[in-house]
Amino acid sequence: MTDDGADAAPRPNWRGLAWALLPPIAVLLLRAALQAQTDEATASLNAVHAATLVTTPGEAMWAAARPFVLTLVTALVVIGAAVVWIRRGVRHHGWPRMRPRVVGAWVVLCLIAAGALMVQHLNRSGRQAEAARQGEVLLVREVRPTERSVGGAEVYLQLPGEAAPVHLLAEGQPATRFPPKSTVRLQTERGRWWGRWGSVAPLALPALPASATPPAASNG
Repeated sequence: MTDDGADAAPRPNWRGLAWALLPPIAVLLLRAALQAQTDEATASLNAVHAATLVTTPGEAMWAAARPFVLTLVTALVVIGAAVVWIRRGVRHHGWPRMRPRVVGAWVVLCLIAAGALMVQHLNRSGRQAEAARQGEVLLVREVRPTERSVGGAEVYLQLPGEAAPVHLLAEGQPATRFPPKSTVRLQTERGRWWGRWGSVAPLALPALPASATPPAASNG
C-alpha cells in the first residue's frame, strides 16, 4: 500500500514567489541601469544643502539624527498600517480573497519606487549650470572614507546674498585645504525641478594679521 498523504505533498507556489521577488528585482535593475548612465561630470558633483544653525550640543545631535529618525518613523508607520490592513482583511475576507489585493499593493509600491528613481534621474540629468560664486568658509570637518564614499571635507560656506549658510562635501579633499575664513569658489548646477549640486575649490587663504607676519630675513 502507498501512502497517499506522502504523494500529496503541497507544491510550492511559484506564481506567488514570482510576484514577491520580481518587482523589487526590477527596481534594483532599474537603479543599476540609471547609475550606469551617470556621466563623470554628474558623479563629481555633490548635493548643496542649507546648513542648520545650532547653538547647543543637543541641537547639533538632533540636526544630525533628524533625517534618520524621520525615515525610521515613516517606515514604521507604513509597515504598521500595512500589517493592520492585512490582518483586518484576512479576518473579514480570508487570505485567498486578500492575496490578490496584497500582491497588487506590493506591485504598486514597487512601481512608485521605480517612478521615484526615474524622476530623480531626470531631475539630475536635466540640471543647468549656474554662474560661479565665491564664498567664505565658516566651518570645515573631516569626513572619513567608507565602503561607499572616499570621504573628504564637509565645507560650510556663507554666500553673498543668501541668509542661511550652505554646506557640501568636497570629495577626496583634505580639510586643511579649506581653513575657516578662507575664500572658495563654488560652482553649482540646479536640477531640472529641484535641488542644487556643486563642487568647491579653494581660492585664497585668510590674510594673516600684522603681528603674525614673519619678519624679513636679514642680509647680515
